[in-house]
Amino acid sequence: MNTVAVIFGGVSTEHLVSCRSAFYVINALKELKYDVLPLGITKAGDWLPLLVEPEVLLTEGWEQAAYKAWHKKHARGLKIKEVFNPRRFFTYFFGKNPEVIFPAVHGINCEDGTLQGFLNMTDIPYVGSGVLASALGMNKIFAKQIWAANKLPVVPYYVVTRDDLAKDSIGLPETSAAVEKVLTYPIFLKPASGGSSVGTFKAGNRSELVAALGEVSKFDREILLEQYIPARELEVAVLGNLQPQAPMVGEILMQADVAFYDYETKYFAAGASSLALPADLPTDLAERILNLAQKAYKVLGCKGMARVDFFLDRCSGALYLNEINSLPGFTATSLYPQAWAKAGINLPALVDQLCRLAIAEHQAGRRVETI
Repeated sequence: MNTVAVIFGGVSTEHLVSCRSAFYVINALKELKYDVLPLGITKAGDWLPLLVEPEVLLTEGWEQAAYKAWHKKHARGLKIKEVFNPRRFFTYFFGKNPEVIFPAVHGINCEDGTLQGFLNMTDIPYVGSGVLASALGMNKIFAKQIWAANKLPVVPYYVVTRDDLAKDSIGLPETSAAVEKVLTYPIFLKPASGGSSVGTFKAGNRSELVAALGEVSKFDREILLEQYIPARELEVAVLGNLQPQAPMVGEILMQADVAFYDYETKYFAAGASSLALPADLPTDLAERILNLAQKAYKVLGCKGMARVDFFLDRCSGALYLNEINSLPGFTATSLYPQAWAKAGINLPALVDQLCRLAIAEHQAGRRVETI
């Protein structure tokens, strides 16, 4: 294995986070002396090779720099003179195909199975879960339903759709009453298929609930409402295919004045949160969480890697699965690479192992196709 493609960007609210993840993945691969083919998806949906240094990914100007470099190399423009074939996709941009694809992407159309479906058509191994597991992991409602059906603990929740809101009267009395029969305030609202806490709101009463429903519905047609729990936020980095491993439990520690772990707190509010690795937990509880993370991973059919998040109720001690991220972040502050580094696997070694897991899964999944 000598050549690895890294896909990043995307038409997603998590575009900037993806670029940051890609920067660290690209540098780790270069440290391993791999030939790296970085391919970006612009906010407009164009697929564009990054022919400049990856440091530009830490700014918001990578698209302009990439377009300029591409046009300079191909003054004739972007006209395709032959029939497009997904198996020659990378050959068009780089003159050769990679042996592995590393999708350093996040959010809608990127980690929800959409991109994975296209990557299947290239017949090139790619890091991470396939179409179904990616789609299930991205949709928090389906993930909860599957976990609950397998007797794994989830937070009490309720689902509201845009259609529900459209059919209700001004002030959403019917929707609000239905929610209040199942959940008590405060309530968390989030897009069913969102990520990085984008579009997440907390409602402490009916008026806040109505306002939040209107806001969250802008991000997704399905809205997940969850019972607020005064909880510790725990995360587990899972690695592997059929026999996944998890090194330790991490904990997100937030300052007292932080309302909840939202997008701004995660990525841009310096000092608002920190990471404890490992989390301060009794040994038996930590083992239980690690085992539960692996079960949640396997039940959804995940491959390669994922980060599994938990709530640990500070009052009752009850443990709940929160969500799963099938393509976790690889930034300097991300739990996933830090957890494995703490376990003795540095970023280059981790990226290398993920690429090898992708090849193994691709070979294991081969089958005879009939027409």
